[in-house]
Amino acid sequence: MNRVLLVRHSQPDIASDCCYGQLDMPAKPEQLKQATVRLQKLLAEYSVSEVCASPLLRCRQLAEGLYDSEDIEYQGSLKEVNFGQWEGSKWDDIPRHQLDAWADNLEGYRLGQTGETVAEFSQRVLGFWQTRLTTYGETNTTQVWFTHAGVIRTIVGEIQALPVVESSQIPLTFGSLTCITFTTNGAVIEYLNR
Repeated sequence: MNRVLLVRHSQPDIASDCCYGQLDMPAKPEQLKQATVRLQKLLAEYSVSEVCASPLLRCRQLAEGLYDSEDIEYQGSLKEVNFGQWEGSKWDDIPRHQLDAWADNLEGYRLGQTGETVAEFSQRVLGFWQTRLTTYGETNTTQVWFTHAGVIRTIVGEIQALPVVESSQIPLTFGSLTCITFTTNGAVIEYLNR
C-alpha cells in the first residue's frame, strides 16, 4: 500500500499571539525533543522510502532529528503560507480593516500586502501533491513529509472536498502525524492528528 505521512513541525519559539507563516524561527528545544521521541516510535512502524521537508528551520530540525540530512529532500512547495508584511506581527497589531478584507475575500486577498493569496498557496501545495501522486507506482512506498498546518489542512481539505473555511479549522497539534493511504478509489485519510 502506498502512503504519505504528513508531520507537523513541533512548537516554534515565538509568542502564540504572533502571525507567522514563512517567518523562519527554531522550534522550542524541549517541545522539539518531545516530538522527536514520540514520532520516532510512531514512524518506526513504517518502512520509509522517501523523506521531504519544508526548508524552514522548525521543519528541518524535526526532520533531521529523525532522519539523516543527506536523505531529506527539501521542498519549497511544503512551506507554510506567506503572510507578507504581517509576518512576526502580533495578530492584534494587524489593522482590523485588513483582517476584515481577508475575511470578505478568503481565497483572493493578498496577505500582508506582499504575501500570497490563499488561492496561490493552495495551488502551490496541491500542485506538489498532484505531482507526487503521479509518481506512485504499483509498489508499496511510504513518504514522510515534514511540513506545516496550512499545508496539511490544504491536502486533507482537498481529499475531503472541504471548502477553505472548513479545512482551515481542522485541528492539528504540533508534532502530530497524519496518514494518507492510496486505494483504487484514490486517497483516503487513514488517521489525522495522531
